[in-house]
Amino acid sequence: MASISDDPESSYSQREMELPGVKRRRVCKSQHDVFLSHSGQEKAFVEQLYHDLKRMNQRPFFDEDSDCLRKAEKFAGEILEAAGQCRVGVVVVSEAYLTSKWPMLELSRFVECGVKVFPLFFKLSPSDLKGNEVEAKWKQSWRELVERGEVKEDVMEMWSEAVKELRSSNGLEYGKFAKSEYKYRCAVVEEICKIVPPVLEWSTDEIQGYERVCEATSSMFMEAEVTGEDKGVHKYLGIYGMGGLGKTTLCKSMCSYSLQEFGGRVVHLELPSEEGSEANASKERVGRLKHVVQRLARFEKSFSEFISTEEEGWKCLRTGIRNMPPVFLAIDNVGDFAASQMEARKYLRVGLPSGSKVLVTARSREILVSVIGAKYCKPIPRLEWLEAAALFLSYAAPNISSVSFLKPEEREIVEKCLSECQFKDSGYSTRQYHPLMLRALGTYFHDVGCDDVMSWGEALEKKGGLQRCGEAGNVNEILGLNYGSLSDQVKLVFLDTAFHHPYCFGWVNWWSEKRPSRFESWVSWISEVHGVCVFEAKTMVKKLQKLSLLEESDSEVSIHDLYKEFARVLVKREGSKEWQWFMSQSSGATQLKRLELVCDRSRIGVAPRRFLEWRSLVVLELHGCDDVGPDLELGSFHSLRVLILWECVNVKRIICSCEKGYDDGVCCYKRNPGRGCMTELLFVELVHLDALEGIPFMRHCWNLQRFEIDGISSNYHLPYEGWEWECDEPIDFRDLKDLQSFKLDGGMPVVGFDCGAFIKWVLSALQLRNLTTFEYRSSHVAYEDMEVGSSGYTIDLNEVVGLSPRLSVLSLSLPWEIKEVKGLHLLRELTTLNLSFSQGLRYLRDLRCLSKLKWLCVHGCCRLEGIPSMGPGVQGIQAGFGSGSCCSPFDHWVCGCFFEIGYMLVVQLIFVEFVRCVG
Repeated sequence: MASISDDPESSYSQREMELPGVKRRRVCKSQHDVFLSHSGQEKAFVEQLYHDLKRMNQRPFFDEDSDCLRKAEKFAGEILEAAGQCRVGVVVVSEAYLTSKWPMLELSRFVECGVKVFPLFFKLSPSDLKGNEVEAKWKQSWRELVERGEVKEDVMEMWSEAVKELRSSNGLEYGKFAKSEYKYRCAVVEEICKIVPPVLEWSTDEIQGYERVCEATSSMFMEAEVTGEDKGVHKYLGIYGMGGLGKTTLCKSMCSYSLQEFGGRVVHLELPSEEGSEANASKERVGRLKHVVQRLARFEKSFSEFISTEEEGWKCLRTGIRNMPPVFLAIDNVGDFAASQMEARKYLRVGLPSGSKVLVTARSREILVSVIGAKYCKPIPRLEWLEAAALFLSYAAPNISSVSFLKPEEREIVEKCLSECQFKDSGYSTRQYHPLMLRALGTYFHDVGCDDVMSWGEALEKKGGLQRCGEAGNVNEILGLNYGSLSDQVKLVFLDTAFHHPYCFGWVNWWSEKRPSRFESWVSWISEVHGVCVFEAKTMVKKLQKLSLLEESDSEVSIHDLYKEFARVLVKREGSKEWQWFMSQSSGATQLKRLELVCDRSRIGVAPRRFLEWRSLVVLELHGCDDVGPDLELGSFHSLRVLILWECVNVKRIICSCEKGYDDGVCCYKRNPGRGCMTELLFVELVHLDALEGIPFMRHCWNLQRFEIDGISSNYHLPYEGWEWECDEPIDFRDLKDLQSFKLDGGMPVVGFDCGAFIKWVLSALQLRNLTTFEYRSSHVAYEDMEVGSSGYTIDLNEVVGLSPRLSVLSLSLPWEIKEVKGLHLLRELTTLNLSFSQGLRYLRDLRCLSKLKWLCVHGCCRLEGIPSMGPGVQGIQAGFGSGSCCSPFDHWVCGCFFEIGYMLVVQLIFVEFVRCVG
């Protein structure tokens, strides 16, 4: 570890008053570092190579990517400009390449602009580029282009020089990889990552002392010889320190620092800081396994998306990293509960390739010892004084670029500010600088006086100092500075984020990367809860980011654990405004706006009028409340906008109190047609309610916009035999005119199912004018003794008057009785069509008229006779169908693992290319 001085004067003399700054890496002017130059005959190979490079955080130029060639621009200039500005030109050498106009123009452009050339001898060998071959073979082809007037005479000599340059460049020969395209592509990607380090997934521009800290951390790893499944020599390091000292930042920094060393095979795995319910925790563990598989294993992303259980995930990871080069794995934030530590140990024992490095972080040394062993555990490297000053000033006074520019009296005030951000922590005899506190205090002083350093001293004097003892418990004094400056509404947005972090906004699907970011989803949620427009909600979230209460990001909404702990302290202050916003247990407060019960033992389910006191509730969220039920009565919640129920296993029905005549004996929707008791309710999420049988309260929510129900049992009844519009059907779409998103994942019994009623139910939903997303999944499967598809039911959209004009996502797992879906061409806004595991489906018609369609999934459609014709905009096709018995996608994938993976992917690519040609 680097030597550290606590004396600021000593630091000045050693560094000559200069801030350490960040060693920035070269950034190319072009947005594309790698240019994939090829002929049309190698399109399939290059397309897969393009996706491989994107997965490794590279920035390749590929002419089939709409982001590479801008619309309404002349493509010739765009291509040549990108070729001249890239850092490496990857040339897929073939006979078609050397005889085609555009590939040769690109090659000569590389040479002209001094771009490094990396030849891939895919279908030719280096001997095919000898001088006599150029004269006898390739020049003749160029002469024909000149005679046809496609190029001018003067290109002949330029192209000859370009081929000489190509011949003198070291490349990779396909024949040396046993003609395995997959192994060849892996080697190509690895070499490209050595030539051009991947784009940093985690920016290091804001990290003070980045190079010093990473070098110090690298020197702390210790080797260990491992026997058994994980046989080999690995390097381990466990880092501990109090919350906010920068352990997560260190993990991200080390991943960026290690990208080139490990050829991009690095992954940052952040474990949850709190122990959640088992069902939700299992889902999150599966999600983390998918992430690790995508980053480290050798399989395509589409395969990892099919992982649905932890067992499948571990099997997938072990198989995928077998015989792989070394990897870098950062297991961050191991918690003080058994499930977190057990998960960390599993990754340590999964069978990493020899030579891998593993970094594990936790708040305490005791946690690390239980996971990785005592000899590998060390405290987090400390910030030096100048690094702490640079971090503080970057927030407090961005215009001051160096401590040397400060006057003596200003420097003294900065020293006082920094001393307020020093805290005691185990592993060190003296206090150390706390990066999160430096950022929080710097942000506060920026608002107080911006670059007026002297005003900071006055602010400190008014407060009498923030903390003097250096105990970690005093961090709330600094965290509360920025919070205290907020309006009541923005304070509530902060508390909403601290307690209702967007852990689940819709299911994670294979097309999910094209969906709105989590930031956009959270802003939308905030606008619904607070009854404000999206712009105003975004402004409030951005203000919290500016004040460092939320992490700055345009794609994610994240909040540091210390701010979550700070929020918990706020809401426990009885009588405060925060106490009315959020409470962890029930209370009789009549002005309560938010209620979150997590495994609460109060008998709320047996008191019908219990919730009637809380007419001001805006958000009601119940997690694991086993004693709620069987009838959950919501009462007349005129202000309720959000209802979330997770794992309340005894709830059978969710009803409105007026159903039992608590008002005047007449149901609200009968008394006032077109309205209901809960007219403000906009968002409903029901997850893992195992006993659920009905939700008649939906008839009282006419303004509902989003409805999601996941993990229900077969007790819950959708339309079965004998279903009629007039019956007590829980989801009658005629009453939900404003519904925008409907997602339902649930069981459906085979016996007694009325397919005609089901079709009628689906068609009624697709008539909603505001509907943009309709997703329905079912466990309804066909058994071997059934004649699948023989019934011949058809969903015909042509019969519907007024289909939703805004529908963009349609995902249906259809019953085995349905063999065809007609009229899909009428859904003009459709971008995603997912009919996976519609096991009786046999026919899909021409989809070329759907100009906005990008994603089609027919995986598990065992009897589908062919892929329909599609337009050129389709970016992803997930097939996997054919005659024979059905099995899960993971079963298909596991079987493929025992064969040559390269062959399997080539077959898939050939099929996709065939589909494109047909389309």
